[in-house]
Amino acid sequence: MRSFVVLLCGLSLAGVVGLACGGNDESTFKPPGSSGSSGAGSSSGFGGEGDGGPGSLVPIDDLFFDPPAVTVTVLNGVTQKVTYALKAKRPDGVIIDAPGINVQFDRPDIATLKAGQPVELTTKNEYAGTGNLRAVYNGKTASATLTVILKVEEIGAGVSPAAVAGLKASGLPADPSVTSILYPYDKTVFPLGLASPLYMWAAPKAGDVYRLHLEESNYAYDGFFTVATPAQLRVPQNVWDRITASNKAEPLKVTLSRWDTAASKAYVSANQEYTISPASLRGAIYYWTTSGTGHLARIRPGTGTAPEILNGGKCMGCHGVSADGSTLVAVEEDRPSTDEPTSSTRAWVSYDLPGATVRKVSSAFGGNVAVNPNGKFVVYGNQKLKLADTATGTLVASSGLANVQTNGTYPDFAKMMTPAFSPDGKKLAAVSGEAPGSYWYHNLRNGHLVVMDFNETTRTFSGGTALAAASAFPANQRALSYPSFAPDSAHVAFHVGDYPTGCDDQGCDDFAKQIGSVWLQKTSGAAPIALTKMNDSSALVADRNLTLEPTFNPVERGGYFWVVVTSMRDWGNKLTGVANNGKKRLWVAAIDKNVGTVDPSHPAFYLEGQEDNTTNMRGFWALASCLPTPKTPGGGGGTCSAGFECCSGFCDKGVCIDPGVIACQPVGGSCAVDADCCNGDVVKCDRGVCRVPPPK
Repeated sequence: MRSFVVLLCGLSLAGVVGLACGGNDESTFKPPGSSGSSGAGSSSGFGGEGDGGPGSLVPIDDLFFDPPAVTVTVLNGVTQKVTYALKAKRPDGVIIDAPGINVQFDRPDIATLKAGQPVELTTKNEYAGTGNLRAVYNGKTASATLTVILKVEEIGAGVSPAAVAGLKASGLPADPSVTSILYPYDKTVFPLGLASPLYMWAAPKAGDVYRLHLEESNYAYDGFFTVATPAQLRVPQNVWDRITASNKAEPLKVTLSRWDTAASKAYVSANQEYTISPASLRGAIYYWTTSGTGHLARIRPGTGTAPEILNGGKCMGCHGVSADGSTLVAVEEDRPSTDEPTSSTRAWVSYDLPGATVRKVSSAFGGNVAVNPNGKFVVYGNQKLKLADTATGTLVASSGLANVQTNGTYPDFAKMMTPAFSPDGKKLAAVSGEAPGSYWYHNLRNGHLVVMDFNETTRTFSGGTALAAASAFPANQRALSYPSFAPDSAHVAFHVGDYPTGCDDQGCDDFAKQIGSVWLQKTSGAAPIALTKMNDSSALVADRNLTLEPTFNPVERGGYFWVVVTSMRDWGNKLTGVANNGKKRLWVAAIDKNVGTVDPSHPAFYLEGQEDNTTNMRGFWALASCLPTPKTPGGGGGTCSAGFECCSGFCDKGVCIDPGVIACQPVGGSCAVDADCCNGDVVKCDRGVCRVPPPK
């Protein structure tokens, strides 16, 4: 391997800002002429009549690139060009230059390819990683690698060279004044596609210079800034997107250092590391603000767009979203209802997503709402749950829900609230309990977490298994509520608080305070597990036991289950104060998909993009589909800005691409006809795979 390191300082970050993928050259190459033809070569040892010219191929024993591997390090976007000589070994042992045959590079996001002799790769300087260069001639294949390491340095206004040099020095002492980062939390798992986190810490004085250093094996970012109090700093969004997308399943390490301007001395202040999940969580989240004065809103995290206020800002409360993202059912505060004698309003309405157009306006009291995965059915009601069709509003009188509640194993089964369907559509979870009054549909206590079976074909419920009992938790915290199934449909998260919801005995009062934590239990009945690392992520004791209302993303992504929760904790130094209902905001955390007997959760992160000045709760996540990728050469893919948006994982010149279909397929590649294969004169499509036929 040979390595090129380029250190050209003094460039601003603007030098690396641009589209996530793109370039002027094609990322693959097929010579002119018939598809799969190698073309004529004129390099030494080739090109004569009957010796590599038209209609013939020179016999070779081996084909290889020189060098076989190259690593380049690029600082601040200074483009690098790397060349590879394609060599062949003839039967007589002579090493010669190979002709301009078919070549292909499988990482068009890190470099563009120019075929020829030599083959040339030009770095794009946006994403880091390793790509494979491949060539085929006369049934022989050659491969080489290019590894691109990126380094980005940004120096803010007024930062002195002495401060930069001091902060770059090794072996710095521990900072006596700054010892931790308030947010984000250490050991957080971050997905792709969301906002760059806002770093916050307690700065002792203005005028000091801080270095924020993020590093993994193939990408590093250094930011040097004078930070005002309260200290806040954000890695540029394009850098965050690129460093996380370039991660190779390794810790992303973060170091905060401080230059004491008065003393001209540098310190290491804090260290963190994160896990980067190799999956995008782009999509839409539907959430509720405050009952009586609030609304339902939709945000698209990571896109930078403002929240969308739904239904003209009308007051809407209880709501649910189908797992496939097709259907929203919500309760409108002033919508007349006729099926509950104690209430004349709060009927449920179904909406088609993503347009949020009305599907059906019902006359049935919502109160508690759950939508099955395909959006065809809704469970709703007071203390007695019911099933209806979301398109017609027709009640399914024979659903068996009444039987489950009437004939349940425990007396508290007679009253249930906060239902939720499993992602596979075969189960329904709810919370049972006792009510302080005949109409308290959302204030049940001292009951159980309940799971029952659902058959969509027959539209019936059966069973009714009691899981966690409220009596198993502390005496001042026995209000179970808001169950939500994990993507495997085999685990249920639920909150354990002093109140089931924020609108109970205390009323819908922003100044009232709740406590609570989220637990996880297997539907098979194993002991519930406290998700402590998520619940109590903050080092501040005052931030603990303040996490409620879990809702799982219905799809496992990147090896994790993802859950949206409501929390009243501080968001660093940006959202602080008394932990009350008015401070409720949406947070997200990763949960290990292989759940054992210990806490599988990870620290939570604040969901940026939500309305920062309203009380936000009950988020439902509908993932966006990946953007389409052409399946034939020349096909048009979806418009993109980053590879994680594309089904193929690659974005080139603002369009999703599939590198495997732009050029011919190498030996071993998939094919439908001979023309799909490189060197089609000697490589054939055999049972869907490009192969070299045996000699006749």
